Amino acid sequence: MTTDYLMPPTMNNESGLPRAAGFEFELGNLPVRETAKALQGALGGDITVLSPFEVELEGSRLGRLKIERDAELLKSGKYRNWLVDLGVNFEPGSLAHDIEVNLDNATRNLVPCEVVTAPIELSQLEDLGELTLALSDLGAEGTQDSVVYALGMHINIGIVSDSGESLLRYLQSFLLLQAWFLEYSNIDTTRRFFTNYIAPFPAAYMKLILDVDYSPSRVRLINDYLKHNPTRNRPLDMLPIFVELLPEAVKTSIKRDEQDLVKGRPAFHYRLPDCRINSPGWTPAHAWNQWVYIERLASDPVLLNELMDAWVLHQQNFSITPNHSWAAQLTTLLSQKFLSSGQ
Repeated sequence: MTTDYLMPPTMNNESGLPRAAGFEFELGNLPVRETAKALQGALGGDITVLSPFEVELEGSRLGRLKIERDAELLKSGKYRNWLVDLGVNFEPGSLAHDIEVNLDNATRNLVPCEVVTAPIELSQLEDLGELTLALSDLGAEGTQDSVVYALGMHINIGIVSDSGESLLRYLQSFLLLQAWFLEYSNIDTTRRFFTNYIAPFPAAYMKLILDVDYSPSRVRLINDYLKHNPTRNRPLDMLPIFVELLPEAVKTSIKRDEQDLVKGRPAFHYRLPDCRINSPGWTPAHAWNQWVYIERLASDPVLLNELMDAWVLHQQNFSITPNHSWAAQLTTLLSQKFLSSGQ
């Protein structure tokens, strides 16, 4: 099954450069080095082994790829320091090296293998099909394969502008559409309810920014966000952008154990989608195309204000299932706009 990748209305950023998107695939049941070799076979490139838990593939058709066991203790190699001091040798062929390789295999069903792409120009997104096919053929497992999996597919999409007005429109657009995505995307129960990875935005924050009269400066926008969301664990994580714009404010607001995990970059960190790598018909285009609806809404201030006014009225009416009823109302409203026009 092939699904076309929709394109956003704004293809270049405010500097006139083409926008790009990086993808992070969290996968079960994959050993790191075998995964790198399979991707090399499908996409070309040269392999650099950094450790049994971290490999880079340079020069592939999708650019640089990183394949790693997603556990900071393993990737950092900190456990090696005191073992080396005791005279333990980690050279290939040594007992310690073999133990590390076996440890990678032993953790493949417990700790996700993560495949991370460099930013890909939007015109090349179709090439992701070769990557996901190679992973599926290797036996990769997705979110749906185990109740203990909470595997996601993250998208890091370059911003159009770092102005407060532009960033606010994207936040507002996501918050208006998130119930719609949750209702019709069947997001995994484990990820949604039993982990904090995509914890919902607080109701007080939604009320604050889904007000047509909310028009903050960029600094206030960032500080309001940090007051209500001092964590990267949101379905749309703004911290990578904000740490570039206001680093000290971010560092003093979030927990110490998250500070090293927040990497500054001018890109939205969209964390909501599942990674259903071996599910029939699944493709990254499904999640990507949802993101494009956010892009379209953010670029249409008239519709955005209409939906915010509708959301405020909806909140005033009691509902046992408010997200479901709002998603249904959105379907009606949007079908009258860009969905029915085939945009």
